[in-house]
Amino acid sequence: MIGFNGLLITTIGSLLLYILSIVILGKKKQTRIIDQQEIPLSELAGIWAESKRTGQIHIRDIAPLWRKSTITEEERSEYTFKYSRVEKWFQTNISGQPWFNQAEAHTEICYQILRMLETEDPCPSVANPSNDVEASWDTNTYNMLGRTSLLDHSLHVAEQTIALLINAEAHHVIPDAMVAALGHDIGKLPTNKTHLYSLGEHPLAAGRVLAEIKLFKELSRKEEISKAIKHHHMRPEGLIGKTLKKADQNARQQELEEAVNLQKPQAESGEETTDESVSLPASEHGLARKAEADIYGEDEKTGLKDNATSGSISRINISSWFDAQIFLDELKPYINRLEGRRFMAFSMPGGYVYFQARVIEEVTRKLAEKAGAMDIATMADKDKTMQKVLFSVVEQFRTAHDMIAKDLIKDQYFGGYFTIKMQSGKTMKGYFTPFKAEAFGSIAELENGKKGILKDFVSVDVYQS
Repeated sequence: MIGFNGLLITTIGSLLLYILSIVILGKKKQTRIIDQQEIPLSELAGIWAESKRTGQIHIRDIAPLWRKSTITEEERSEYTFKYSRVEKWFQTNISGQPWFNQAEAHTEICYQILRMLETEDPCPSVANPSNDVEASWDTNTYNMLGRTSLLDHSLHVAEQTIALLINAEAHHVIPDAMVAALGHDIGKLPTNKTHLYSLGEHPLAAGRVLAEIKLFKELSRKEEISKAIKHHHMRPEGLIGKTLKKADQNARQQELEEAVNLQKPQAESGEETTDESVSLPASEHGLARKAEADIYGEDEKTGLKDNATSGSISRINISSWFDAQIFLDELKPYINRLEGRRFMAFSMPGGYVYFQARVIEEVTRKLAEKAGAMDIATMADKDKTMQKVLFSVVEQFRTAHDMIAKDLIKDQYFGGYFTIKMQSGKTMKGYFTPFKAEAFGSIAELENGKKGILKDFVSVDVYQS
């Protein structure tokens, strides 16, 4: 005979399963058959217990219960790689991450894609059929991006994908999105240059390759992944699609900036280098924006970096949402943080912290949204008014709080171009807003937090055109 406690547990378990089924399935049409999956009561009870403590259940906690993708031992590979760097990348970003613990099929699919990319490496990350979107790029842009291999580009996009989804607190989507990120351009591999590729449709060719992977056919969200890949040069829908497009844009921007800005140092004798690969046009800083417009079918962004040539900018009233200390608190986590090889802000021993304009914009949108200033929070990327908003933010820090390095940028601008010199002698150019490091605490503490490429920075100087 079942006791009172046992009956109570059974009743609660049945109720939770019913509620969960409503959340997951929603209002289903009578003519539609939806696959159901049994979820152990023990797992659901664990989440329920946590919700009692925190007062809420997050979708990222429940999602793994119905997104499990298990495989048999026969379907699992030994995970051996051609390159040690790719093996380390796989261990760091996939097999060693908790969001793949219940995504065995996703892990295996990612491995198979990486092996395809390794096997045919080196392969350029650009496509050349006459009808492909990349065929419209100018020669300099095409050649610069051609220096990045398809393998490296795919890794860059995957890294950006992880960073974007972590920032959005959407960890549960990472396994699906990683399949899309690593596989979005595999249609460019030489062995995959089929009829679709010859027509200039490398996204469709990539989708065809994925569809031939047995485990991919069994993924519950394979349609959303395929659609994200198909539309990653257009206007994608859904979280996976929008994340993939943004990650691809970020990766291409990174690759262009590295190709444009990293130049070989002159020989010790003072003779000029004869390497033609570093001979770039005077308008080099505009290539990244032009390429982005070509790649993604969008008008060229007037860009935050263009304010140096567009005259002075007027201030607007931001008092309804701006708080200097809160803004600084939001900026600080960006300092010396690496995402792959990308950085958005870095400190220097001289006492300054340099922020990319996009960091200031991100924080601006975030704080404006919290304060209900939705006209700013939802402002279109191309809206020139955003320049006025950013200038007003920087002007507040410059005049009211004395936190901007006034001697490094002009009064009527929210940033300026700077040349970063590295230990190797190479240089890179970027558009930054220089803050006084004291606004963020100890400069020694900031410097100790540097890693990777940031530790190679020797000096930062105002760019002389």
